[in-house]
Amino acid sequence: MKTVDLSVNWLLYGVFLLLCGSLFSLVSMLESRVVTLSVLCYALLVASIVPLTLSILNKRFVHIDRAGISYSLGLGTRYILSEDIKHIQRKSFSLLTVLQVELHSGEVKSFYSWTLSEAGFARAEQLLASK
Repeated sequence: MKTVDLSVNWLLYGVFLLLCGSLFSLVSMLESRVVTLSVLCYALLVASIVPLTLSILNKRFVHIDRAGISYSLGLGTRYILSEDIKHIQRKSFSLLTVLQVELHSGEVKSFYSWTLSEAGFARAEQLLASK
């Protein structure tokens, strides 16, 4: 396979949606029914469902191949050429995996809410090294 596709971090989204649901329940139990908290709940829900829906529809993605990295946040595809990439780094925190791409210009691009195994990361490094 000549392309490494990052996959959606379903566990992260599941926990986030569970927290949103818990926050909704908490707001509904409050007697004063604070409008600010309700607006915050809806904003968090939209902020999690929109990217998740775009990912399911393949409008939001990250692909790594020999040419570089192609990614979309939902509104168009962008490219980072392999010649521009200094190195890539994978950082894992409890539920969050972050792929960081450092460019020769010093700029760092970070990709959150995606999962990438160690084997997939090693394969991505190999692909980018074979410029």
